[in-house]
Amino acid sequence: MTTPPTPPKSAVNERNFRPKMLNDFIGQAQLKQTVQLMLHSAKERKATLEHLAFFGGPGLGKTTLAAIIASEAKSRLHEIAAPSIGRPGDLASALTMLQPNDILFLDEIHALKRESAETLYSAMEDFKVSIKLSKDSDPITMKVHPFTLIGSTTDFGLLPNPMRARFGHSFHLQPYTLEELAQIVERAADKMGFFTEEDALRNIAVRSRGTPRVALRLLRRCVDLAIGIDEDFIDVELVETTMPILGLDELGLEMADRQYLATLIEIYRGGPAGLGSIAANAGLDMSTAKNIVEPALLSMGLVARTPRGRRVTRDGHKHYQTFTANAAKVNWKRVEEADQVSH
Repeated sequence: MTTPPTPPKSAVNERNFRPKMLNDFIGQAQLKQTVQLMLHSAKERKATLEHLAFFGGPGLGKTTLAAIIASEAKSRLHEIAAPSIGRPGDLASALTMLQPNDILFLDEIHALKRESAETLYSAMEDFKVSIKLSKDSDPITMKVHPFTLIGSTTDFGLLPNPMRARFGHSFHLQPYTLEELAQIVERAADKMGFFTEEDALRNIAVRSRGTPRVALRLLRRCVDLAIGIDEDFIDVELVETTMPILGLDELGLEMADRQYLATLIEIYRGGPAGLGSIAANAGLDMSTAKNIVEPALLSMGLVARTPRGRRVTRDGHKHYQTFTANAAKVNWKRVEEADQVSH
């Protein structure tokens, strides 16, 4: 059990949950070690930090890490969402406004339009940008100050090869362990002024899909209930009361997850089936199915990816039966044959 701090609950800004330094960042140990080495080297050489790419599912800490790196490097951070960049000139304008050693965090960099991406290539490599003032005019080349680009994406493979080649290092953010998530929740609860029970922390972590953002969202809903009953102690009973209200089961599955499983089992009799077909029949958009639902089900061992498509696992079918009466039977010999590579 942790001791709550002195600030009142109402005084806590949720942005304070974010760590400010690498040593305070929980998880992603190998990434932190590499970034620390790069920061130290750049400082010793009095050089600009190399361009970095962060990729992984939503809510794993890409934006937080960019802010930490800027703080550690004592650099100004500029954040831009790539989908908001309409024309190459918009990006060129942002680049020319950067000061020496500034950091530009380009979120959803995979969504950058081709013309804007080509403008970015020369800026990343030669610290120059070329733009046309009109369709028929000759391009004008302008210098930009040395800067560091941090690109964030859910899918590194969507980036053009020339862009990938210009990053000094790319980092794949991994799902967090239950222990790491419990630590993150415990620290946030402390800042909010709440006692926590160890088993309650674990029960929140189990339902967090390996993602700090989800863990903190679940904690906030537990806090909402605790405040409603004038309680400052988050225990197992409070967590288990909160989760059904949110539509979550004991593994943290939401409606979209259950729709995916139902489609795979009821329509495709366990699989194999392609992700696009599953998403269409489950009423899910492809981005949600690919980046949110499927990674969680894979990490929980409820579905498996095979050379012939996705299939349900025995654990997945067993869990499906906990919330579905008369679940379709699965021919496991046929389904598990999908694991074999066909010749």
